[in-house]
Amino acid sequence: MLKIDVTKKYALAVSGGADSMVMLHAFAHHLPRPNFYVVTINHNIRAEGKADCQFVENYCKTLGVECYTFDIDVPTHARENKLSLETSARMLRYQIFDNLKCDYVCTAHHERDQAETVLMHIIRGSGLVGAQGIREYNGRYFRPLLNWTKEQIDTYAKDNDIPFVVDQTNADDKYLRNYIRNKVLPLLHDVCPTVEQNIARFAQNVASDQQFLDSLADISSVTFNQGEAKIPLELLKQPQPIAYRVLKKVFAQLGVHHDIESKHYQAICEVANNVGGKQTHLPFDYVAINDYTCITICKAQQTKAQNWEIPFAVGITETPLGRVEITPNHTPNTLHFDMDAIPKTAVFRTRRTGDYFIKFGGGKKSLKEYLIDKKIPQRERDNLILIADKSNVLAIVGVEISGKIKAKKGSKVYYINKI
Repeated sequence: MLKIDVTKKYALAVSGGADSMVMLHAFAHHLPRPNFYVVTINHNIRAEGKADCQFVENYCKTLGVECYTFDIDVPTHARENKLSLETSARMLRYQIFDNLKCDYVCTAHHERDQAETVLMHIIRGSGLVGAQGIREYNGRYFRPLLNWTKEQIDTYAKDNDIPFVVDQTNADDKYLRNYIRNKVLPLLHDVCPTVEQNIARFAQNVASDQQFLDSLADISSVTFNQGEAKIPLELLKQPQPIAYRVLKKVFAQLGVHHDIESKHYQAICEVANNVGGKQTHLPFDYVAINDYTCITICKAQQTKAQNWEIPFAVGITETPLGRVEITPNHTPNTLHFDMDAIPKTAVFRTRRTGDYFIKFGGGKKSLKEYLIDKKIPQRERDNLILIADKSNVLAIVGVEISGKIKAKKGSKVYYINKI
């Protein structure tokens, strides 16, 4: 008996094979009848593909079910993108599924498919995510036959005189799934007759563990802003299983669901344990940077700020990095200085080699050393607006003023605002 919510709308992916035809028949004869339609796809891999789609269409007519046929060119897509036929077929198929108007897309995966999938992932070196295999529900994807054995499906098809087509490529052992189905599982079945049920139970146990570990990966303290994420360092210094799950959730929030692998998680965690300024490059032009108190994941900067300078002036000055206001009007919580201590040759500019800074309490330091002491992230240093006279940095806008322009009693006090 299928677990169907008759208040939902379903799209059934039907190939014409026994499994999907049984799913179709079970939906059509469920009482009350659910709201559903059928989707069938010609992948243009086999000469029989068009005929198989027509076969599904004809059977749907006998059941009074709407059927929509799609045609995709898998061989061309695979060749142009240097992918296997299996990978291309799945990618193009799910592009269609993702855009269907329904609550759930149903595929006819069953217990043997689960065993094959888990074995494939283990062979490929997957972690818990792969070992949990196929989920009954995964977002809007629903596998109503996942707990059915292949024998139950075949018996149902026979008892209900359900017609189906046979995909001859299922016998081709050059495909890993077929090799596992036709060669590996029969050998394992000789050792343990319940091997498929046992692997399915293993996958359920793994899924429970995975769900618990996911719950420990709390990203509520991560801040997201315009495609950038700031992860507190302590989140990535947790045990590896939790730290990696934090990163997976962060990338999902950034809209990245593929091609970020364990090696990238490892590199980011290594950056988290280094001194500030260390970074690692990631797929999709992302970079992870140690910003002292957090790891910032953002798009790599393509260009640095240009080497510009603008004469110092009272009022509002437009710079390539924003507007700066120099005003005598008292502004709370902003830098203030002695206007009479500013040389006539002072300019607004960005940092340069040889710059130095006189600390507020006295003592001269190179600007680089001072910014390190202030824990200003390296990637932000080239975008600081300075007030400088030659190599003497008089003020770092938004950070600090030099002891050279410190306001004293009787000084002509002015304020610096970045607006």
